[in-house]
Amino acid sequence: MKALMRNLNKICVICVYLCSILLLAACGGKTAVAAPTPTPLPTPIVPEKPTYIVQQGTVVKSLQFTGRVSPVQEQALFFKADGFVDQVFVSRGDQVQAGDVLAQLEISGLENQLAQAQVALQTAQARLDQAEQARQDALAEAQINLQKVELQLQQGQINSNTASFTAAQINLENAQTQLAAAQYELQKSRDRSWEPEDLRRQYEMAVKNAEDNLAIAQAQYNDALAAGGSASVSRQLLELDKALIELKVEQLERGVDPLLELDVERARLDAQTIEQQIAGAQLIAPFAGEILSLNVQPGNRAEAFKPVMTLADPDELEITAELGGEQLSQLSVGQAADITLRNRPEETLTGAVRQLPYAFSGGSGGANEDTRVRITINDTGTLELGELATVTILLEEKENVLWLPPAAIRTFQGRQFVVIQTADGQQRVDVRLGIESEDRVEILEGVKEGQTIIGE
Repeated sequence: MKALMRNLNKICVICVYLCSILLLAACGGKTAVAAPTPTPLPTPIVPEKPTYIVQQGTVVKSLQFTGRVSPVQEQALFFKADGFVDQVFVSRGDQVQAGDVLAQLEISGLENQLAQAQVALQTAQARLDQAEQARQDALAEAQINLQKVELQLQQGQINSNTASFTAAQINLENAQTQLAAAQYELQKSRDRSWEPEDLRRQYEMAVKNAEDNLAIAQAQYNDALAAGGSASVSRQLLELDKALIELKVEQLERGVDPLLELDVERARLDAQTIEQQIAGAQLIAPFAGEILSLNVQPGNRAEAFKPVMTLADPDELEITAELGGEQLSQLSVGQAADITLRNRPEETLTGAVRQLPYAFSGGSGGANEDTRVRITINDTGTLELGELATVTILLEEKENVLWLPPAAIRTFQGRQFVVIQTADGQQRVDVRLGIESEDRVEILEGVKEGQTIIGE
């Protein structure tokens, strides 16, 4: 009952309040109402801008990046032919020597083909050797026959100049001379009509004797000449024999039948091709080292030139890193480097840039596909393969130069300037910058030491 009374009282109060409002609205603007007082806004606090002092000192520009301890000599290994893996002779972490067979594909068919090719090569080589030996024997025989013919020709030359032929020729010439002299004396006697007849008959007898002697000498000379003609025919025959023997010697000196040599070369190439196929089906360790990764098992199908394992030499280590083009453009081979190991920051090592990607090395590293920066380390005794390291390379250093923090430099539409605090206020001044680091920028022109610079 009491609760009901309280609710009725509330309703009455609300009704009275609403009636008062309606009454005031009905009265229009006849009664003045006071305007509410506005709430005052808080005064904004203007933050103070940072200031910087132009100082003189050393500015060092360096490049810092993260690298990883890697082997100097590392190579991904792959088969050079497609096929199924027959055997894998190593496991991850094994130490191998150069020339070791690490794995191989199924090559039983190739091995049979190689055996047949080697037999064919041996057969072709044997035929060539036999032909070469026969050629040398025939050449020696022909050279001996040639010497014999040359000796016979020399003997025939001697026989053609015998004493009998020479004597017959001399006797013939003497008989001709004597006949001419006798005929001359007979003619003179006939011209002397006063000479006695007996004396003329003596001259005639002398001519008759000279004619007889000439006939005898001519016969002897003809006999000697006939004998020389027979020797000339024999000489001609010997010269023909010599020409034939020389031709044979020339043919033998040219060598064996070139088709036999081609057979040997063809058989050798066949065997070499199969050997290359077998080599392509084997993984051979190119150097001594450790198997870092292995992702192939017997029975797997291998694709040609797809890496299946990685071999590295863990005894020679260096730092490698993948960098962007902007960073690479600041590096050059031979730059000194400070190296801090990530898990052992108290240890600092030194080294130098050994190799850059080909596009940034000026050709010093050779035309390879390696995109990593390689940092050689002066002392690798405490390094562990795979460790992370921070590499710092000093690019440029200047002493006794003016510098400001980078935050003091303002840029607008390509214009670089600073705001200098002066006794009369603030002044904008263009500046020319030099080398820059993370905390210092060299100022070449525009400010003086000790000036106060207002930041943004």
